[in-house]
Amino acid sequence: MTQGKTIGVFSPSSAILRDRFDIGANVLEQHGYKLVIHPQTYSGADTGNQLAGTTEDKIKAYADLASDQSIDFIMAATGGNRACFLLPELEKLPSHKPIMGFSDITALLAAHYKMGIKGWFGPTVQTFARMDQHHIDLTFNLLSGNHPSINFKNGETIKNGTVTAPIFAATLSNLCALIGTPHFPDLTGHILILEDIGDELNRYDRMLWQIFATMKPAGLVFGQFIDNKDTGRPYGESLNQIIKKHSQHIDTPIISNADIGHDGRIFPIPVGQNVTLNATNRALIF
Repeated sequence: MTQGKTIGVFSPSSAILRDRFDIGANVLEQHGYKLVIHPQTYSGADTGNQLAGTTEDKIKAYADLASDQSIDFIMAATGGNRACFLLPELEKLPSHKPIMGFSDITALLAAHYKMGIKGWFGPTVQTFARMDQHHIDLTFNLLSGNHPSINFKNGETIKNGTVTAPIFAATLSNLCALIGTPHFPDLTGHILILEDIGDELNRYDRMLWQIFATMKPAGLVFGQFIDNKDTGRPYGESLNQIIKKHSQHIDTPIISNADIGHDGRIFPIPVGQNVTLNATNRALIF
């Protein structure tokens, strides 16, 4: 999506923080994008809690943006909670548009992908406020098609090899929440990027078991899992040990500790696009 395109914005998850949202909107406009900010975007912004209006408000906002012919794609204002509440009604709408976001927006990306709509696992508008210049530049270069590869130079190769397959990126807990619902897409044979924030080590262990019992990936990239918890009696394994334990049973190229996650090291991953993962050289080639 090159400069000059028009982005529709709404709040499918939690309420925005106005100062951070305004910073992100300015970044987008400075890079040549036009914004259509739906009034629902500001729902709940001054209440002090997370709620961004009702599910009905959010569905109407999405429908308004999706039916607007001047809008090229939709961008989530921020992540948070409750995007999954939109899914049953989302599928009934006559019009849809690709969306970009991550974290809680994983639910919308997954439901869209099952409907054949490819979006981007990438920054929300508000995320730009905590991104460094490198990742801001990387985001716009990728959207413009001017950055053919990503090198995870700080990553660790767990299993060598190269594979070309469709890619899907997700926040692990949000993706696992969809398993067993009508909204979970078939991700077998995909290169899967996983990251998360603020959960317990024992829950990550359980979620990884669940996701790999559900689908068999063609390749794996474990991103950043930050602010991890180990409440109560120590679990006994670090996150790195947990990841390597699950990786033993997966015969695909695997990278861990890749620089993508909730800490501002985020950039657009084109959902469903065929890419090449070279785990030996820790590279992702678009």
